[in-house]
Amino acid sequence: EAAAARAGAGEAEARAALARAETELEASRDELEQGREAARAAVAELDDALETAQDSLRTTRAAMEAAAEEATAERAALQTNLTHALSRASSAEEAAAAGNALEEASRAAAAAAAASEELARARRAVLDSDI
Repeated sequence: EAAAARAGAGEAEARAALARAETELEASRDELEQGREAARAAVAELDDALETAQDSLRTTRAAMEAAAEEATAERAALQTNLTHALSRASSAEEAAAAGNALEEASRAAAAAAAASEELARARRAVLDSDI
């Protein structure tokens, strides 16, 4: 009878241990599912951030290309104007005006170069920003 009682107690203890293990397993499953949900949310957030950064980069690149084309066209127009002004210069006064045009062309070229550099810096900033 004592052996039966010990066996019954051992069986009860085993059932209790099994119940605890099942509870821990369910808790682990819940924790795993929460981790998966958090990972999915993080991936979606990172994907959105990457898409935003790529859009910004495309916009910056297009702006840089447009500015470079505009600067090139402006430079060519200024050089043409300067060439015409110099070819028509027949007096000291016209030569001085041509010199002023040259200075203006130089300033415009410098401004165009500065704008191009600023666009390049903006592009680098977009590329270096947290994505």
